[in-house]
Amino acid sequence: MPCSPFISNKIVTHSQLMEIRDALRDEGLRLVQCHGCFDIVHPGHIRHLQFAASQGDRLVVSVTADAYVNKGPDQPMFPHDLRAENLAALAFVDWVYIHHESTAVNLLGEIKPDIYIKGAEYASKHDQRFADERDVVESNHGRVVFSSGDVVFSSTSIVESIQKTSRADPDIAQLAQLAQQHDLSTSCIARILNEAKGKRVVVVGETILDTYNHCQWPEIAEEHPMLSLRPISSEQFDGGAAIVAQHLAAIGMRSVLCTPISSRFDAQLLMERMDVMGVEVLPIMVETPMPEKQRFLVGRDKVMKLDCTEQLVLDDQQRARVVDQACSIDGLDGLVLTDFGLGLFADGLAGVLCNALRDRVELIVGDVSGVRASLLSMRHGDVLCPSEAEMRQAMNDHHSTTIELAHRLLDQTESRAAIVTLGRDGLAVVAPDAQVVGLPALSHDPVDVLGCGDALLASLCASMLGNGGLVQSAYIGSIAAAIAGSVMGNVPVGATQIIARGQHLGAQFAHSMAQIGHKSARSQAEQPIT
Repeated sequence: MPCSPFISNKIVTHSQLMEIRDALRDEGLRLVQCHGCFDIVHPGHIRHLQFAASQGDRLVVSVTADAYVNKGPDQPMFPHDLRAENLAALAFVDWVYIHHESTAVNLLGEIKPDIYIKGAEYASKHDQRFADERDVVESNHGRVVFSSGDVVFSSTSIVESIQKTSRADPDIAQLAQLAQQHDLSTSCIARILNEAKGKRVVVVGETILDTYNHCQWPEIAEEHPMLSLRPISSEQFDGGAAIVAQHLAAIGMRSVLCTPISSRFDAQLLMERMDVMGVEVLPIMVETPMPEKQRFLVGRDKVMKLDCTEQLVLDDQQRARVVDQACSIDGLDGLVLTDFGLGLFADGLAGVLCNALRDRVELIVGDVSGVRASLLSMRHGDVLCPSEAEMRQAMNDHHSTTIELAHRLLDQTESRAAIVTLGRDGLAVVAPDAQVVGLPALSHDPVDVLGCGDALLASLCASMLGNGGLVQSAYIGSIAAAIAGSVMGNVPVGATQIIARGQHLGAQFAHSMAQIGHKSARSQAEQPIT
């Protein structure tokens, strides 16, 4: 999500920094400066910056921009805007400046800090860049002070340890090869998601309440051989179309949810909850009870599910209201259709929406779930995101290959691409006249698979609106799905989480490719000379 105004106001431009320096000098206040990469803010950094703040009246931290960090492959681990946000979130840091040069020498000459803080390790080692920095500080009547160094960590070592722990995993090797053909770098992911921020998307679909009942270990009831559970606690999540809209808002988009809400349900409470999450709700009031799916868990294992849903039946006026509400949204960039088979899209409503908005929006994506969902009615879309089982059911074909069936789906719906999820085998990116691209699953041991497809759908939509390519967007969607699967229940996945997970994978790519390169070089060196 976008950083708070408090944080963003602490990240300053060069001209703002110069104004701040002049104002401090006029007030007779001492300015302290720290400079570095600050890739992973660890306990050593916290102690270092706290010490720096105690040495003067105000503290500014300058951060080396991505293009000037030279610490090895796929570093820094986080792009400079996120590194700046991390530092700005610290209460004892007054301002953060992103510096677009390889050293702080010129900046120190401009700011002329009263005190320049460096880590204790610089006191005993010869570093020409630091020597130049020290000369500039002292020539302008400032002092260089070394922090205590009582807690020392190395961000570079931490990143390298992540690279070294990457397994000899064929999935990582496959992704590393894809990363050479399609830019899957952290900076690219960050750029795509940043460009998506502020885009307006309407999600049309059924909201489902997902209730998790946590129970004690089951036993066989004495009066009859049946499962006996003792509930301990329960929690409820917004599911269905609602969580898709929340994912989009968490990424930083202007998310609108058009959904049926039961007149027997507290619609205002739902709308207030969604508003807090950054989602505007356009309700379609219906008489049908609010759909709810109850899951009973013992530990992480789901042992039973109650499907408390009834089929929706919309009259002509309600159907027209869905279309009118979607079409009335100003500045709309995208349409997301999520058909959970509860009746909202009966009688071809999905096709009506696609036709009504096709020329008004940049992107239309669709997904289905449930035996009564209507995938084939989602016509003229940009991307359809069914699972293999959903696609086979919709096409009534359980014998053709997955890729053949995907191409037939695109022909029949006149859609531009399909992302077909394959469970543990990952997903396939299929488009007419393009090579099929397979992406492996990014999580082999998910805590909870519920909602993984919703996270993939939302982040795919955001990425494509952020000018990401189809494979790049599918990759970002896969990352979001893996994050969603790592927690129990429906929890919105934001841009910062996606970027962080992407960077972790990027470090593994780099290590995998380095190993491949090392083996190739060694193999060539061992060839006999002819």
